[in-house]
Amino acid sequence: MKGSKLFRQITVLVALTLVISGSTTFASAARLQDAETPVQGGTLRMAISEEPDQLDPARTIELLAAIIMDNVYDALVYIGDDGLPKPWVAESWTISEDGKTITFKIRPGIKFHDGTELDAAAVKFSYDRILDPGMAAPYKSFLGTLEKVEAPDASTAVFTFTEPYAPFFTNGATIPIVSPAGVEQFGDDFGHHPVGSGPFMFDAWDPGTKLRFVRNPDYVNYREDDTNKGPAYVDALEYNVISEAATQTAAFEAGELDLLTVPREDVARLAELPDVEIVSLEESNNINFVEFANRPPFNNPLFRKAVAHSIDRDAIAEIAYLGNATPNLCPIPIGNAAYNAALCAEHGYTYDLEKAKQMLAEAGWTDTNGNGIVEMDGKDLEVTLWSYAPYPVQQKSIEIIQADLNKIGLKADIQTIEFGAMQPMLESGEIGMDYMRWTFADQSILSALFKSPGWVNQTNDPELDKLLHTADTTVDPEQRLEATHAAMTYVLNNAIIAPVVSDWIQTGVRANVHNYHWDALNNERLIDVWLSE
Repeated sequence: MKGSKLFRQITVLVALTLVISGSTTFASAARLQDAETPVQGGTLRMAISEEPDQLDPARTIELLAAIIMDNVYDALVYIGDDGLPKPWVAESWTISEDGKTITFKIRPGIKFHDGTELDAAAVKFSYDRILDPGMAAPYKSFLGTLEKVEAPDASTAVFTFTEPYAPFFTNGATIPIVSPAGVEQFGDDFGHHPVGSGPFMFDAWDPGTKLRFVRNPDYVNYREDDTNKGPAYVDALEYNVISEAATQTAAFEAGELDLLTVPREDVARLAELPDVEIVSLEESNNINFVEFANRPPFNNPLFRKAVAHSIDRDAIAEIAYLGNATPNLCPIPIGNAAYNAALCAEHGYTYDLEKAKQMLAEAGWTDTNGNGIVEMDGKDLEVTLWSYAPYPVQQKSIEIIQADLNKIGLKADIQTIEFGAMQPMLESGEIGMDYMRWTFADQSILSALFKSPGWVNQTNDPELDKLLHTADTTVDPEQRLEATHAAMTYVLNNAIIAPVVSDWIQTGVRANVHNYHWDALNNERLIDVWLSE
């Protein structure tokens, strides 16, 4: 651009930089094209099982927080249905021929909710906070080889990488741009007073009760995957904290909620109601898996392989998820571009209790006392499987896995704990084994999970790091898939995790709610939603 032969138009190079196979399938995405004319007004009422830890993207990686933050903040780009990045806060960009520099042209005229300008300096500020080692930002691993961000003028943000980083556009679509003035005003409490530029503005946070956001009246929507190009139709979003799934469902049936993340056990029944529609996304970016700490016996590959072989995935899909999940042998979600059922069938771990017992015996753990429990160092091998509360499907899943573990001679206990308390226990290694769920769209989920030191500081594998490095720096789409498959094979061969299922996304939508849908990254697009009488 501008006479420099080091840059090429993004329309030429982006296809080499990012591929998410046209893989995201929208199942029953009804109401996206309603015949009626949208009207403005009303409050869209939803339920959450617990409060988010906070809404500061430099301090949280929690899925619930990300879901809510999608309505408050904008990002540099979004990912279209074709799997390619599209202009959003950045109206255009160029990539250097060596792939190490991306120069974004920041769209003029965008303002934060506090009236300040969203310019290149704000973009730099937002990314610098995540890059800052002192912040210990969970999102930092999403930035890969990003070294620095510069803002030579108000409309130009220059991202410099030490090496090409293929996942950047997908990951950048999830990195919110925050108001520097808002961060300065609220300091460490910014996460409870978020200030972005998105379609909804923070209004109130009543601890333990609800979070409320109101329409940004000045919002201009530059995304082409939405039908609404102006301010949101609804006046407000209301997230009601209702811990019990049964109570959420009762509130939905009573008309006190407009949308409901439907408990698996209620899908069939609610689908029969005349004023309710179940909107489903089966090829989701979700994956549920068992992960392990880096300490005995969990750091022994034979132990991990035994656990992986012991899990009855079909039973978990049918009993815990009531058929609303797909058994998955891959270490990535079914909706991911790199998903390959044949590869994972070859290298993965099917339900086989005898093989599981053989793995334990090969490790030297046998039942010498005849009590049905194998021994390690002369003692019964006792383990605890943890998961996060309060989610009935997680509880039922770990109960099934507990029974499976007992069948192969492991004395298994189960525990649940709120995620906010769970994460530091994972990072310290106190939790040896847990049932975890991740939602992630790009192939780099493997790096986010496993590249040393891993997402909870429990991974240190130079050989795997090398494979992940190759996948992350390979921009050719076919070669990147091959590199990702090599990393997947290594993860499976070493049973670094035990994949279980990819659960479906299912939302109950009341008849007065129109245009509810997801984008290509499985994010709700509530700016399109409108309410009728």
